[in-house]
Amino acid sequence: MRAISSVIKHGVACFQEDASHLRVLTGVRGWAALWVFMYHAWAYAKYPPLVLELFGLPVNLTPLFSMGGVGVTIFFVLSGFLLATPFAQWQAGQRERPRLGRYLFRRVMRVFPAYYVQLALLILLAYWTSGQLPIHDLGTLVRHLLMLFMPPPLGVEPIINLVWWTLPIEFAFYLALPFLAFLLRPERGLWLLAGCLSAMYLWRHGVVVRLADAPLQMRVHAAYQLPGSMDAFGMGMLAAMLHLNRSRLPGWLLPATGGSRLGLLGLALVLAAIYWLPGKRAEYWSDSLIFYTWTPALSLGIAAVLLAGVGGSGVLQRIFGNRYMVFLGLISYSLYLWHLPVLTWLAAAAWYPGLTGGRLAWILALSLPSVLVIATLSYLCVERPFMHLRRNSRAS
Repeated sequence: MRAISSVIKHGVACFQEDASHLRVLTGVRGWAALWVFMYHAWAYAKYPPLVLELFGLPVNLTPLFSMGGVGVTIFFVLSGFLLATPFAQWQAGQRERPRLGRYLFRRVMRVFPAYYVQLALLILLAYWTSGQLPIHDLGTLVRHLLMLFMPPPLGVEPIINLVWWTLPIEFAFYLALPFLAFLLRPERGLWLLAGCLSAMYLWRHGVVVRLADAPLQMRVHAAYQLPGSMDAFGMGMLAAMLHLNRSRLPGWLLPATGGSRLGLLGLALVLAAIYWLPGKRAEYWSDSLIFYTWTPALSLGIAAVLLAGVGGSGVLQRIFGNRYMVFLGLISYSLYLWHLPVLTWLAAAAWYPGLTGGRLAWILALSLPSVLVIATLSYLCVERPFMHLRRNSRAS
């Protein structure tokens, strides 16, 4: 435990070298990555129901594990908030316009190095263990190198690591954001919200109509491609604009400081959303009301949490700003990349089928330490050096 605590302290110290980040937001990122990991661990445990008896009443905890996709939405809202902030500052006259070349260079350096290292390692491991390459043709390789994980003919399914499918969605937002920066003003906030929600609706409607008979995974991957996820990114952008203009907003709408009540309301909305969807799964992937309203409601709750956190909410500082959540946030990208391969390797072990009683607990206990170690190494050896390169480019 002392060694683990030392690693955590070192990780937090490494993060604190960049004062432009806030601990609470880093902790929220850790929360998102952990949630996705918990979902996949639950899936590998064969989707067990998780019911706890509390004061003689059954409490269903299954949605807390089964709704792992919420973690991806948290990532999207958080990206919208963080990346829109410099552009919102520019629109508010607080800084010069962000230089687009430097902005894109920093985004590429943030996303691609750790992904490329993992891609190379997983290809080598597959060849070493099976004698066969998992990618058989040049076209598929090029699409993997360009991170084109979307339905064909333009893209391919991520055959090596399924979590990769969200990466091009995030990067597409990076490319779209500079063109949306003019909307990051209080008087244009409603236009920003309406535009993002309209883009989401039109895209998803087209997907569910055209791909009504397609496999579920294809519909999922197609529906959430940008602009189908603009509701989540847009909520983050809107939150960034509101945060930078707190002094111009009425206190009942957004407190100038603190905001624990807002944060708790946001968490309550997130909780309500994850218990709302499981009973509606049968109609979700269709032209239904919940298909167009669930992620906006969820994203609104997440945005409220972010606003309260950066506003200084003591409750959220304790939940997400502690050193353990900050450490998870620090390694969250590598944790997201590596958790599914580790779970896959665990499931391939000869003794894995023998895990019967309490399989989820066994999977968590066996996989989490390995995931944390690999993610920490990936962060220290790959992510952090390229972060320094990004900062050096900013300094120059």
